Amino acid sequence: MGLFSANDDNLFLGVDIGDSSLKMVELRKKNKKIYLSNYAFSENVKGVNFTKIEDTNYLAQAILKVKAEAGIKARRVTASLPTFSVFSSVINLPTTNRKNMDAVVAEEAKKVIPLPPEEMILDWKLVPDSTSGNTQESGRVFLTGSPKKLVRHYIDIFRLAKLELASLETETFSLVRALMGNDLSTVMIVEIGASSTDLSIVQESIPVLNRSLEVCGSTVTTALSEKLGLDFNQAEQFKFDLSASLSDSAKEDLPQLIIKTLAPVIHEIEYMRDFFQKNSNGRTIEKIILSGGGALLMNLADYLSQHLNVQVIVGDPFNRISYPHEMKSIIAEVGPKLAVAVGLALREIS
Repeated sequence: MGLFSANDDNLFLGVDIGDSSLKMVELRKKNKKIYLSNYAFSENVKGVNFTKIEDTNYLAQAILKVKAEAGIKARRVTASLPTFSVFSSVINLPTTNRKNMDAVVAEEAKKVIPLPPEEMILDWKLVPDSTSGNTQESGRVFLTGSPKKLVRHYIDIFRLAKLELASLETETFSLVRALMGNDLSTVMIVEIGASSTDLSIVQESIPVLNRSLEVCGSTVTTALSEKLGLDFNQAEQFKFDLSASLSDSAKEDLPQLIIKTLAPVIHEIEYMRDFFQKNSNGRTIEKIILSGGGALLMNLADYLSQHLNVQVIVGDPFNRISYPHEMKSIIAEVGPKLAVAVGLALREIS
């Protein structure tokens, strides 16, 4: 049953297909307010990588099962494309008549995209000028390219799941929408997922620099499992119970094992920040937003804030969404995991 009663036509569903998880958020809009209607997720599905399964019927049935068990009623859906399968790059354009931008971008894209243009669906947005912040003065565009074969695969999945696929987009744009809204400041989003950590520097709502690391939430769980002699599921639970079991004095620092395991992520944050600041005419990263299940690691935001000397916060994708007050503690716990799904659901709400 949904949290609120609503007409099916007034529901908006975001489906985040992760490596080993399915996450869904259903929103509704009434007048000018957006309400949480329902949410669901299935995590750590053993032996399954949803983003690499080519059996469309298997994925469709998995989506149908999660949707039915949660009582989600929406029929239109916006879904995420896996970050690793979508090409993205900021490219410089030659001086040209803006009336021919589509043709110019398509021609320049041939020089950088990994597949023949006829096999890709291209999209682009102007990147603001680094000095004035004006897109009209910029000669750069943020280019994304999705393989047509992948897009057809997702269309078939949702057709079999009896859902109308309204749109597809990469996870980064969903995160920007959910975590930043109309905030045009320059930030770094660090999405610590179960199978990868994705880092994006966002300027004027456009991701201008992106990196992905294999060090992730599961890496920390594996390290704890080996150190403490626990199985993976026990170590996963221990990872998030850790803060409750430590004294206040011990909470001042993250346990050394976790710090050591996450060192590559911290080094990458520092490298990206320094690289961006050296190549953007003095612009600086104003804050770092953590997302994904790993954002909930004990005291991580505070530790990074002190170590990096920059404001670090755990993103709240439900900040602009209404829900019952008694759910506040639950939403605080699941929110970072559902950020992509929230951003997807918000895409179709005008």
